[in-house]
Amino acid sequence: MSKILLDENVAIKYKSDLLNLGNDVVHINDEAKGITDREVFQKAITEGRILITGDDDFKDKDFKFKAAVIWITPKARFQSDIPEKIDWIISNIEKHNIDINKAFISIRTDKFFVEYKNKDGMFARKKEKEIEFSKMKIKKKKKTKN
Repeated sequence: MSKILLDENVAIKYKSDLLNLGNDVVHINDEAKGITDREVFQKAITEGRILITGDDDFKDKDFKFKAAVIWITPKARFQSDIPEKIDWIISNIEKHNIDINKAFISIRTDKFFVEYKNKDGMFARKKEKEIEFSKMKIKKKKKTKN
């Protein structure tokens, strides 16, 4: 089970979808609406959660590579299967030799793009990797009865 923190600019409906896929999910609006980006980032680190955001401020070097961040790009935000893509990435990223805790992942419309450092420290070289969604086997969310 993955621990996820959804930023306030991520659709609240993703919370229930990610919960149905078996994740431990907190939406920032549930606990600390209106806090700064730095406070959101610190909350993710303190609680050991993967930060899911639509805020491109998290691409800044102050945030990159210090914790797991999945950024949903503006063009991808309206795709209905974003929660399933997030779940797949989190569940399968290690198979691609990527440490999610040091990765900055961008979800795009047809693929996701990973930037990461191959070692700890400032002088490590940055590596990049793209993986197309068409090559993934994405599980569907469970139907909930209301």
